[in-house]
Amino acid sequence: GHDFGPYAEWMEQHRISRRHVLQLKNEFTAQAYITTDLEDNQITAFHPGAMNFSSQNQIPTDGSITLGIVAPDSRDAMIAHARAFHDGGIPFMFDPGQGLPLFDGDDLMNFVSAASWIAVNDYEAQLVQERTGLSPEELAGHVEALVVTRGGEGSLIYTNGECLQIPCARAATVADPTGCGDAYRAGLLFGIMKQLPWPVTGRIASLLGAIKVEEHGTQNHRFDWAQFTSRYQQSFGEELAI
Repeated sequence: GHDFGPYAEWMEQHRISRRHVLQLKNEFTAQAYITTDLEDNQITAFHPGAMNFSSQNQIPTDGSITLGIVAPDSRDAMIAHARAFHDGGIPFMFDPGQGLPLFDGDDLMNFVSAASWIAVNDYEAQLVQERTGLSPEELAGHVEALVVTRGGEGSLIYTNGECLQIPCARAATVADPTGCGDAYRAGLLFGIMKQLPWPVTGRIASLLGAIKVEEHGTQNHRFDWAQFTSRYQQSFGEELAI
């Protein structure tokens, strides 16, 4: 939206490319205001703004994108981007999140058939199962991996006929759970990009979620590689070698 300026500067300061960002001058950027209590119950007020037009942001076919994620967005954009990734031969993760209620069983099967990976929390996994009629094992048979996060109980990764149990990383304190799922998915994408084994990828994702939960706000946490590998060793009792 037209109020994108300050965040655009933040992206530049953190060396995040804006090459594929489409700015709409007549709209506000999407905004979410989330209230969380001590039991992690949340109330969210959301204004989609420019996100209503996100389907206008086309997936490039020039080879500049090699990995994608279809995350909560407008219904039209999620469908269009999944189709574009699939048609372009670009592997992508289906992460429906808050967008899940927008789709019926047939819609979800179209996503499952096109995606390379699926990432959901335990509630979303149950909803996908109810709407598609498929078990986690059956869903995993359509993709390279199905990842189900379970909060403090860690996560499950269904892949190659197995169900891998990923432990929860240690957090020094629990300050704010908002954004932990996004941090976890960043870890998944990092592991996929580095072609790491799923047990390692899942633990990286788990640790990123723990680091995030220790800070208020969704992007205020900081760490370097040495700190990350040290915490990985402390949390899982093994060295992270990449």
